[in-house]
Amino acid sequence: MVSLIVATVNRVVEVDRLLTSLDGQTYKEFEVIIVDQNQDERLAPLFARHPGLVIKHLRSHPGLSRARNAGLRAATGDIIAIPDDDCWYPEQLLAQVTGWFTSHPEFGIFNVVKRSAENQPVGPRWPVTARKCTRADVWRCAISSAIFMRRSVCDAVGCFNEDLGVGAASKYQSGEETDYVLRALEHGFQMWYEPSLTVHHPPLDSVDRLRRNAYPFALGAGYVLRVHDYPLHVVAGQVVRSLGGATVSLFRGDLARAHAYLLRGAGQLVGYLSGPRAPKAGEEPLA
Repeated sequence: MVSLIVATVNRVVEVDRLLTSLDGQTYKEFEVIIVDQNQDERLAPLFARHPGLVIKHLRSHPGLSRARNAGLRAATGDIIAIPDDDCWYPEQLLAQVTGWFTSHPEFGIFNVVKRSAENQPVGPRWPVTARKCTRADVWRCAISSAIFMRRSVCDAVGCFNEDLGVGAASKYQSGEETDYVLRALEHGFQMWYEPSLTVHHPPLDSVDRLRRNAYPFALGAGYVLRVHDYPLHVVAGQVVRSLGGATVSLFRGDLARAHAYLLRGAGQLVGYLSGPRAPKAGEEPLA
């Protein structure tokens, strides 16, 4: 059994597309946990249009991590996924993922790639080859809607940090899934990345989106680097790459994108410097 935890707010057409893709899955042993943060009943007609799906409709207060935690408490599957409400699955995906877990009992987390409808990569600069993921490359190969986890991972790691992620009360509007998989690695679980499998997702590189999200999302990334005790040179490398992107965009005359890259670099550095130091053994966690 697979549990798909879908946090959603302000989207209907996209949720319908996801549910339609789940109707078409060749593997049928799954449940869909819709964690609804809308203030109305806009999603009710969708559920009626997908009677073949096992749908649990939950409500939660705002916050992506809060919604996922509500979904985790309701999940009954042996495999847990956290698809975005605007992604969609190829029809063989759940069959391929469950088959992979059966064949690889030593791994607790399995990551695939986000691609657009045209099969172009979406998001980070994904690694080209399959690999075992480590702390060094988790930023490139573990993105929320493309992550699948054994239930044993979630039982060991526990809840998502509700101070991280879109809609959190804090300024750190990303990084919740990276924090989660890093905690799983710290528990001794192994993670694999497989670029031959796909979760579809709309492109993320529009200038308006970059300018709107660059700084708060980068703050979250920098915060997670600090919480998990990454050395300063790691965040410095990320900041340098952001500045490099700004420079290239500037030479191309794309001032809006250059500005977005600058915001990202500033957010990465500020998030890292303002985040708490990870507590050492025997110390109390910082408030």
